[in-house]
Amino acid sequence: MDPILECCCGLDVHKDMIEACIIQGFENPEKLQQQFLTTPAELQRFNEWLSAADCRYVAMESTGVYWRPVYESIESYFDGDCFLLVANAHQMRNLPGRKSDVKDAEWIATLFQHGLLDPSFVPERTIRDLREFSRTYKNAVSERSRCINRLEKFLQTHGFKLSSVLSDITNDSGIRILTTLSEKGSLSVDDVEKARSRNTKHSATEIQSAVCGTLTANERFLLADFLEQYQVISRHIEKILNKMKSMVEPYQKLIEQMDSIVGIDITASILILAEISDKPQAYFANSAKLCSWAGLSPRNDQSAGKIKSKKIMPGNPYLKSVLCQCARIAVRARKNNFSVWYWSHRAKVGDKKCIIAVSRKMLSTIYYLFANGVFYNTDVALSHLRI
Repeated sequence: MDPILECCCGLDVHKDMIEACIIQGFENPEKLQQQFLTTPAELQRFNEWLSAADCRYVAMESTGVYWRPVYESIESYFDGDCFLLVANAHQMRNLPGRKSDVKDAEWIATLFQHGLLDPSFVPERTIRDLREFSRTYKNAVSERSRCINRLEKFLQTHGFKLSSVLSDITNDSGIRILTTLSEKGSLSVDDVEKARSRNTKHSATEIQSAVCGTLTANERFLLADFLEQYQVISRHIEKILNKMKSMVEPYQKLIEQMDSIVGIDITASILILAEISDKPQAYFANSAKLCSWAGLSPRNDQSAGKIKSKKIMPGNPYLKSVLCQCARIAVRARKNNFSVWYWSHRAKVGDKKCIIAVSRKMLSTIYYLFANGVFYNTDVALSHLRI
């Protein structure tokens, strides 16, 4: 196969160093190899080395997030006047060739020069920044859930059945009751009456009977610490969410398009936008490829006419989890295409498979809305989505 790039660079990015190789020329190409550290000063020297060789095509392989500072350094230095490609390590391993740790960069550059590397999905800088916030937000929400579970376990361990009389022990009434308990060690009916909200279902006497125990000084300290952890995490989540809302103001129409789909609210729209970008149609040829990248497509694993596995691939766990949560909400609503499909298939294939299928349909719908600039219409079934 003939090479298609006259000058290109291959990078093997590690935590503390970069192996770089520039290939110049079509016939008897010249190879320039050098090693750089990943410190800011060394990255600047690396960019100057690329500029001196007049190399604007760079492909890199990396694990984890080590590629990001290198990618953004090159992008910033050349002010976008370059072509950057983050290669899939699995794809390169499947290509024939003699590859060793010493010649990683040269092998990457050779494959890149011959057009044998497919780019990974790397959105623009604004979306990458939003993605960093969205994943921080999701991790914080998970941490808050763990904090609530620890708090519930503590209460159950010491005989307090607050969750039996309150639907949510961390609502306003629950927080006030637990705060008073951490201060006094025990609760009277008057204490509960002052702490409970008017719309609480159970009376103060019923709540007091569920939390009529006594805490020691050490137990009160632990309860106060759990409440402080919960409040700190909640404030952190609120701050991150407000920042994300300000960041997506230029994409307000896209947020409204997703919000028009049953089961998806503003927060979910922001999290989805951070993962698929504002123009998924520019990176994925069709909705099926986007769904496959998200890990919502069945595995195609068969041999000799026997199907070995249809389990979904890992894909993007952040996007997949958000869409599954939205699908759970959508199928509980009445008179929408998603719930009609879910309840007509649930008995045949099971709950989990149906939720994955509904999630895939929702993602395909989002792709269609973005590509055509329209809003979701619940009265018209999109035939191409087979909903």
